[in-house]
Amino acid sequence: MESLNERAASNLSGGRVSGRCLCGAVELEIDFPAFWAWHDHSAASRRAHGAAYATYIGCRRKHARVVKGQRSIARFEDAMTESTRSFCSRCGAPLLYERKRSPHMVNIPRALFSGRTGREPRYHVAIEELQDWTYTGNRLVPLKGYPGIVWERPKSRRRPRDVDHVEFLGRRVPTARAYRPVKASACPRFDPNTVVSSPPGHADRIR
Repeated sequence: MESLNERAASNLSGGRVSGRCLCGAVELEIDFPAFWAWHDHSAASRRAHGAAYATYIGCRRKHARVVKGQRSIARFEDAMTESTRSFCSRCGAPLLYERKRSPHMVNIPRALFSGRTGREPRYHVAIEELQDWTYTGNRLVPLKGYPGIVWERPKSRRRPRDVDHVEFLGRRVPTARAYRPVKASACPRFDPNTVVSSPPGHADRIR
C-alpha cells in the first residue's frame, strides 16, 4: 500500500473513491475505476466475513492506499491459502485480501464503499462451494405482523389437490387424478359365448 507521501507524488489520472470500516478508524482509497469486481464463495472468505459469500473489488496495489488508521490494521496470514487478510483491530471489519500468487493486486470488500467503484461484480469464484442456505433471488413476501421484514415461503410438501399434471424435473407429469375411472357403460361387455380363435400353432407354443 502506498503512503500519503507517495500518493501526493503520484501522477495518476482519474477520480478517487474512498471507503471505511464500520467504526471509521480506517479509511481506504482507490483510483477510479477499480480493475474488476467479483463474488467469492470459498470457505476461507465465508468465514473471514461471517457471511454467505464475500464481494470484492480488485485493483492494482499502486492504485490503492490507506489514508487513515494504518496503526489500527491487524493482519492474519493464512498459510493454507497463501493469502493475507487485514482487519480493523477496533471493530473487526475486513479491509484487505492479498494473495501470494497476485503480488501486484489487492482486493477490498465492496461493502466498504458507499459510492460506485466503476466495476459491477459479474464474476463468481469457487461457485462450487455455494451454500444451500444462501439467498439466490427467490420471491420474497412481507411477513405479517413484522413491518420491514420479508421472507421466503417454504415449499409446500402437501400433494396438490385436483391437479391433473405437476412439474417434475422440468416436465409435466400426469397425476393419479388424470387417470379417471372409466364408466361401466363405456366398457365393452364380455360375452362368454364368444370364442376367440388363436393363431395356428399357438396352443403348441404355450404348453
